[in-house]
Amino acid sequence: MKRKYIFTIIAGLLGVLMITGFMNLIAADTPASAAEDASDQALIAIQFAPDEQIVREISFTAPISGLAALQMTGIPLGTVDFGGGSIAVCSINGVGCPATVDDCFCDPNRYWSYEYWDGSGWVGHPVGAADTSIGSGAIEGWRWTEWGDGSSLPLAPELQAAQDALDWLALQQSPTDGGYGTGGASSESMISIGANGQSAFDWRYTPSSPSLMGYLLGAAVEYSQYGDTAGKLATGLVAAGGCWPYGAAQPLDYYDPLTGEFSGEYGPGAGPQAWGILGTASLSQTIPVTATAYLTGLQQLDGGWEWLPGGFGGGTDTNTTALAIQALLAAGVPPASQIFTDGLDYLRSTQNSDGGFPYDADSLWGIDSDANSTAYVIQAIRALGGDPSTWITNTTNPINYLLGMQLLDGSFEFQPGYGANLFSTQQAIPALIGRSVFTKDSLTSCPVVFLPIVRR
Repeated sequence: MKRKYIFTIIAGLLGVLMITGFMNLIAADTPASAAEDASDQALIAIQFAPDEQIVREISFTAPISGLAALQMTGIPLGTVDFGGGSIAVCSINGVGCPATVDDCFCDPNRYWSYEYWDGSGWVGHPVGAADTSIGSGAIEGWRWTEWGDGSSLPLAPELQAAQDALDWLALQQSPTDGGYGTGGASSESMISIGANGQSAFDWRYTPSSPSLMGYLLGAAVEYSQYGDTAGKLATGLVAAGGCWPYGAAQPLDYYDPLTGEFSGEYGPGAGPQAWGILGTASLSQTIPVTATAYLTGLQQLDGGWEWLPGGFGGGTDTNTTALAIQALLAAGVPPASQIFTDGLDYLRSTQNSDGGFPYDADSLWGIDSDANSTAYVIQAIRALGGDPSTWITNTTNPINYLLGMQLLDGSFEFQPGYGANLFSTQQAIPALIGRSVFTKDSLTSCPVVFLPIVRR
C-alpha cells in the first residue's frame, strides 16, 4: 500500500500567537476576565486623541489608588517615581513621553490629564493618581491633551453604555468556534471591539475557547466573495488588529476601472462601493480616483445615497448616506466639501422628534427611528468633526435616543419592544465610544503551517 504525502496549507495555526500593533497590546474584556472574586468595579476611560478613546472595566477590592486602577487595566504604562510618593504617568500604551526623570514631560504642550466623573461632568483630580482613593462605581478618565484644552472625553453615560454593550456582546460569542454565526456578524463584532482597542486574537468566550480571529481564519475566504463583504472584512480586521487570512480576497480584487457608466466600482451601488473604499483605506492602500468619483456621482438630489442604483436600493436612506460620508472622508474628500454639507442636510431632514433616525424617512413600511440607523448617523456626524448631542429636536438628541434603546442586560434593541438585537448592539458600540467605522493601518498576512496529510 502506497502512502502519498500531500502538503496542505492550514492558515492561522500560529495566528493566535501573533499580537501586533496598537490594538493587540490591550487584553480583551471577556466573560472569563470579568469573573473575578473582587466585588467592587470601576470604569477607566482613556483618550489618546479626540476621536480615539477606549474604556476598561476593572474589578477590585476598595479602596485603591487611581494609579493602581489604571495599572489593573493591563495597558502598558510608563511611570516615573520622583520620590516622596510622587509618581507621574509619562505614557499610556506608548502615547506620551519616555518614562525617565528627565523626559517624562518631554512635550511642553501636552500631558496626561487625570480626571473623574462627578455625576454631571469631568473634573480634574486635585492630587496625583498615586494619592487618590478609588471606590466602587468610580469612573476615571485619562486624556493625552494640550494645556488649556477645553475638550473632554465623551460623557460617562455613553462610555458606560458602550462597556455594558461589550459585556453583552462577549456573552454572545460562540464558545465552540469563536464566531458570531456568520462572517458578516463576526466582521461587525470586530469593528465593535476594535473601536474599543481590543484584539480579535484575544476576544474569546473563555481563555481556552477559539478566538474571534480564529473563526475568521476559516470563514474569510467564503465571506469575502464580493466587494462589499471583502471591504467590511478588511475594515474589521484592521480595527481589531487582525491578520489577513490566507486565500481571502481583498477589496481591490473587485475593483473594476472599465465598466462603462459604472467605471470605478467595487460593486454596483453606493453601499457596496462605500464598504469597498473603507476596506481599501483601512488597509492603507491607494483608493483609485475613479472609485471616489463613482461614489460621489451616486449622490442623489436630496443629498443622500441609496444602497443600489436606479431605485433598486429602495430610495435614499440614512444608513447608506452615513457610510458614504465616512468612505469619502477616508478617500480624502475635504470635510468642507459641499458633498458633505448636502449629505448632512439630508440626514437632518430625516431626524424624528424622538432624536433618532429611521432607515428611510419616506418609506411606506414605517419611518420610526431605530438604533442601527441612529448609530450610523452618529458615526457620520462625528467623522466630520461634529457633535451629535447638538442635533437637538424636541429637547432631545441622537445620543439620548440611542441610550434609551439599551436594555438592562447591556444589549440594544432595534426599536422599542423588539428585544435584544445583535446588529443593533454592534452598531451602537462605536457610536457611543466616539469612533467612526474607519481605522487606517496595515496588516501582515496570517502565518501558515505546512502539514503532511497521509492518504492510503
